[in-house]
Amino acid sequence: MTGLRDWATERPTLLRDGPTWLGLLIAALLLAGVGTPRPEQVLSLFLVVATLFLSLRFRLGPLAVILLFAVGVLMRDAFIGAGQSDVLSVTAMAIERMLAGGNPYGIGYPITSPAGAPFAYGPLALLWYLPAADPRAVELSVSLLILALLAIRGRVVGLAIYAVSAVLLVTASDGSNDTSAGLFILVALLAAQRSAVAGGALLALAVAFKPYALAWLPPLLVLGGWGGVLVGFGAVLLATWGPVLAIWGPGSVLVSLRLADAIHVRSYYSLVYALERDAPGVRAFFEPLRFVLGAAMAVASWLVVRSPASMILWGTAVFLVTLFTGYWSTFAYFAALAPVLCWHLDEWLGLGEGRVRWPADPVGRLSAWVDARWPPRAAVTGRSIIGR
Repeated sequence: MTGLRDWATERPTLLRDGPTWLGLLIAALLLAGVGTPRPEQVLSLFLVVATLFLSLRFRLGPLAVILLFAVGVLMRDAFIGAGQSDVLSVTAMAIERMLAGGNPYGIGYPITSPAGAPFAYGPLALLWYLPAADPRAVELSVSLLILALLAIRGRVVGLAIYAVSAVLLVTASDGSNDTSAGLFILVALLAAQRSAVAGGALLALAVAFKPYALAWLPPLLVLGGWGGVLVGFGAVLLATWGPVLAIWGPGSVLVSLRLADAIHVRSYYSLVYALERDAPGVRAFFEPLRFVLGAAMAVASWLVVRSPASMILWGTAVFLVTLFTGYWSTFAYFAALAPVLCWHLDEWLGLGEGRVRWPADPVGRLSAWVDARWPPRAAVTGRSIIGR
């Protein structure tokens, strides 16, 4: 109880409480949308602004974290049904087809709009959603898990962004699978900062869920070295994709990938869409271009990646260039980036010392224990894209 009294009576300072103020301000700005808001959104805005003003006089760091977590839960509940994606509907049908002894790859499923979207994801996605009666409930649960982990860590800026960003509220329950993909990528990149073998293995697991996680393999090879990364990555890749290729054949997987590309007859959320150049022949040019640019970025990682932070950021750059500079993309892909970026954002901004500490600082003690047994990898020599 002494610690709680200290938080309430000790005067706040910019150095110690500035991150809390900034996180609450960001949350307020993100909540202040346009159009007709949901009642929960307005209530959340009032609570966040009131807490921000009170935090200028009282030390309310723990209360701010608890509030942002509660607001994140409330807003996710309010946004259920706000978006519509066919991904998990296709995944559910693919699981049914697999359980019936069929091949989930190589066909278009009729329930999508337009009809004929394939299951173009990794085999781990089949297992991930297999126990769930409703795959959307899995995505919402994963979103809440990530939100809780960010709150427990006490990095308020990253927590605020993850709690109330509209794109993350929608993708938590719209039927896309990118929220779960973000969890796999987060775990892989956290492990990669401590062990090349574990990082490679867990990244392969992320690729077995959704192949776009490959974007982080080139910078991880630079940071961790070929040997350890490829041992872990290769072993898990073989264990996950090997049975699929042996049982159902690589041809059916390639057919699914071709169908996934062909189903999008109009540009959306991409460079072509932004330039308003959706004309005959444009798709044939831009679709190969995004892979060329992504490959160039992957090669460039050998010149610029020198630290765990630059590994994460350069992989993010490869991800964005490959997925968004072509003909079709979607905002749902940002849900895969959000967990890892929000996890590290406070530290990258130099706000790590302003994290909220709980009584007895269990997070700090756990971090020290982990660092002592699995120390973070040191940056390799040479230039880095950020000063770390």
